[in-house]
Amino acid sequence: MKRWIGGVVASGTGLALLAAAATWPAQPAASPVSMVAGGWSGSAFAVAPGLLVTNAHVALRCQAQGLPLRVEGRGGAWRVAVLDADADLALLQGPSAGEAVLPLSAAQRLPRGTPVLALGYPTSGTERHFAGQLHSTRGAILRATLTVHDPEGGRAVSFVMTDRQGQEVEPSWEDGLRYFGPAQAARLRWRLEIDAPAHGGSSGGPVLDAAGQVVGVVYAGGRGLTAAIPLEDLRSLLLRAGVAPVMRVPARQRDPDWEAVRDAASRALYRLAC
Repeated sequence: MKRWIGGVVASGTGLALLAAAATWPAQPAASPVSMVAGGWSGSAFAVAPGLLVTNAHVALRCQAQGLPLRVEGRGGAWRVAVLDADADLALLQGPSAGEAVLPLSAAQRLPRGTPVLALGYPTSGTERHFAGQLHSTRGAILRATLTVHDPEGGRAVSFVMTDRQGQEVEPSWEDGLRYFGPAQAARLRWRLEIDAPAHGGSSGGPVLDAAGQVVGVVYAGGRGLTAAIPLEDLRSLLLRAGVAPVMRVPARQRDPDWEAVRDAASRALYRLAC
């Protein structure tokens, strides 16, 4: 016998609230987004020269406000080349400057406990003098969870499934359909939960493994957790856009140098604003 424990995720520009309340059905709740003086803020990373990945809800927020999207430290005009609202991913295109790019992991599945590093440019949830600066948090993959996400409305809902003894078990796709109902099938997605905090403005930042390879994209966080879009969705977006990213076989490192991973990745990370 299995039972559901509803998890309410209120998503925004990298800021969400995960409530471990036993509710049926789980009710989504709106959350604040990361607002900076005169506009909004998010994060992005380069996957090819002149091509940045971020969250769809970052681009949608700017569009809703009628504001142009800016890549801090990079001149020229940037446009949304591909936007997938269901996956909450967007590909931005702009002038190439021979910038560094982040490789994608070739891993097909990330086991629980995999150590990772989440990066972004939070403008809330940190000390004021650190706002808007590159921030990194270490953690591990807790679980894969099924989520219905509405980037346009800034809402998402997920759940945790347990057995009769209260032990957590991984849900199936059919469990997700039963929980959310067939009407939500188009928005149902697998997501990763990581035991590392993320704050407002980190949306669109990468999640890296010990070798500095992208294994996910931050889209929400809160209460010490980060929610990330898995590689499968990112690969699909890039395939549809005709982009061939750098792919590397996962490297097994017993004692990774996380500071070196952060420093190397920083050259391919950008803060977005509008």
